[in-house]
Amino acid sequence: MVDIVVEPGLPDAAEQFDDERSSWPGWKFAVLVVVMFILGAVIASIRLPYLALRPGNTFETEIYIAVEGTEAFPSPDGEVYFVTVNQARLNPFEWVLSSLSDSDEVFHEDDLLRGRTFDEQREENATLMLSSQNTSIMAALSELGYDVIEPAGAVVEAVVPGGQTDGTLALNDLITAINDQPILTVDELYDTLVTAETDEMLVIAVQTPGGAPRDLTVTVSDDTSAFLGVIRSETQGESGNGAFIADVVEGGPVSALLQAEDRIVRVGDFDVLDFASLRSALDNYRSGDEVTVEAVRMDGTTAVGSVVLGVRAFERIGILSAQTQFHESELPISVDITTEDVGGPSAGLAFALTILDVLTEGELTGGANIVATGTINFDGTVGPIGGVHQKAFAAEDADAAVFIVPTANLAEAQAAVPDLRIEPVATLDDALEIIAEFGGNALELPELG
Repeated sequence: MVDIVVEPGLPDAAEQFDDERSSWPGWKFAVLVVVMFILGAVIASIRLPYLALRPGNTFETEIYIAVEGTEAFPSPDGEVYFVTVNQARLNPFEWVLSSLSDSDEVFHEDDLLRGRTFDEQREENATLMLSSQNTSIMAALSELGYDVIEPAGAVVEAVVPGGQTDGTLALNDLITAINDQPILTVDELYDTLVTAETDEMLVIAVQTPGGAPRDLTVTVSDDTSAFLGVIRSETQGESGNGAFIADVVEGGPVSALLQAEDRIVRVGDFDVLDFASLRSALDNYRSGDEVTVEAVRMDGTTAVGSVVLGVRAFERIGILSAQTQFHESELPISVDITTEDVGGPSAGLAFALTILDVLTEGELTGGANIVATGTINFDGTVGPIGGVHQKAFAAEDADAAVFIVPTANLAEAQAAVPDLRIEPVATLDDALEIIAEFGGNALELPELG
């Protein structure tokens, strides 16, 4: 028989193994946690040259609107909301999460900032918001019968270098008549020039800012080249990745599709690298041709649509672009909109609808919560906006009864959130017809002016 003697103070093999397993792995785990924390902090501090567009918030529009000179009628139940998009610079972790998100979209910062700093982008958006507020006030008051604006003529925005009026017409010259026929809007100017005979002599009444009225005689040229209806941006330059536009010609072929600050990247079968290549692309078509136009918005989203090309009517007298000039009338009431840090032009439609609600008795929305987005013009026409993909998600999160969008943005919004009721509009009146379905007085607004 063999005696097994265990000397005191010496652990057996099982105890030694347990001690190693309980102490060393715990120490290593603690070190690993610290290393991973430091590594995560370093990675999180890295700012990639990528930005994410994410769903923003919906805002009750009425709280930002104040009126003076007349009674206001706050809405007791339903409201009109405007909606925003959040923009964020990404670290590597956030880049992965946003890339996998259905609601987020990731863009290289160059595609969104386009050579601007973040401060410059904020300033630009603040300017666009202010313009949107002023225009929405005019559109709403006009809807209520006030003579808020009066067309005064077609103001020249650019002339054809070397054209027949280069040196005789200049920026901000106001065309008020042709052959003694009043020209009050850019549409009237366009219609007159489209129907003019080649080599016809036109007597154009011009008012130069600060100068005396004068008459200018111009010979009409023969130009049936294709007309897209965009105004070249003088601030973006030639980037090699598209033709930047400062604005679109009201009533022009792309007025319902494109907006200021868009970058045209393709027309028909031709890629567009800059404004010169845009002109070259259009030279392959004639007026009346139908082509597909693709552009990238300032928020990185894409606008694509089919348009019928018009005639370069303005160029028949040496003008590249013109816009209607309005005179504002004195009004007995005052409307003020204050939105603080919210920028951009896309809340115009929501502002106009809410102003109508505040200035009239009754319930515009019938108690429903309406989310609306879209730019708005003086005449009540609604223009396309960027970020509708994210805005659709935000509208769904807000349990909107309906999400009202510009016609050009309908397909993108529906693709983002197919289960949400989304309605397209081209005008303020279209939006009122949709809202009236919820039982309010949207189609029974009084004439106040």
